[in-house]
Amino acid sequence: MSEKELRQAISAAEFNVTFIDLKRDFAFKWAFGTEGHEDLLLMLVDSILPEKHIQSVSLGAQEQEPDREDAQSGIYDIYCETDDGSSLTIEMQVCPQMDFNDRMVFYSSFPIRNRVGKGSNEKYSSQTRYKLPPIYMIGILDFELSGIGQNDKTIRHFSIREDDGDNEQFTDSIHFVTVELPKFQKSCSELYSKQDYMLYAIKNTGQMKEMPQEFMGKGFDKLFEVCSFASMTEEMQMKYVRKVMAQWDRESQLATAIMTGEARGEAKGISNTAKAMKAEGIPIDVISKCTGLSIEEIATL
Repeated sequence: MSEKELRQAISAAEFNVTFIDLKRDFAFKWAFGTEGHEDLLLMLVDSILPEKHIQSVSLGAQEQEPDREDAQSGIYDIYCETDDGSSLTIEMQVCPQMDFNDRMVFYSSFPIRNRVGKGSNEKYSSQTRYKLPPIYMIGILDFELSGIGQNDKTIRHFSIREDDGDNEQFTDSIHFVTVELPKFQKSCSELYSKQDYMLYAIKNTGQMKEMPQEFMGKGFDKLFEVCSFASMTEEMQMKYVRKVMAQWDRESQLATAIMTGEARGEAKGISNTAKAMKAEGIPIDVISKCTGLSIEEIATL
């Protein structure tokens, strides 16, 4: 698409949005992973991990190179370190991914490798080279994670434990956290905690026309200002539009693939039915009426 066409798309009805959609990785990175927005990142982290009482965060490199040339690099949505020495990798994932839990494990390998022997806290640097500072891999998902048991918790915590006996914890250094947005069903009037407000904003900002009254005085003014489409530069608007349109293309391709597969499956089923009827000696004209296949098609089965 040309620059002119993109500008036209920006002014078109489908992009006449008030706030960018925080569920899209470009918007998520812009709001929480940009220098100058560390206060918003702190709000995000504190809403997901309130028990850690984190006071400050600093952004780190969002791309990690592998040790081998033929290995895959790690490109994060957000990577940061906290005032207590913890490493946090945060991923926003919209499209369902069956092996996302394994992807979380893969991404956690980079801070593990980089932090061994580099503990910024005396507790970790004075004992052993392999003692790790706390490492958190956080996945914010616009789908429910499959394959690990189902429950109604929006935020789930996982650690490495013994799989029999007393379920003893093997290490307290590695933590996996999932935030499954579809499970968060509260309306705006039901929001109570900082966590509620943050999850509601991430899930719904892209559909809002103004900041809800319930958010007034809750410290979210800057987040809504940052997400305002009209306040973004033209260059940023065009980048966002490109990302949105690319996502639409992927969704359309996926839907087409599913529909094509279903059509092929239906055709194969009809063909198999006709073949079975033919084997039972049912007249071809009857088979044709029942299946919709032509006499010529049935004759070739």
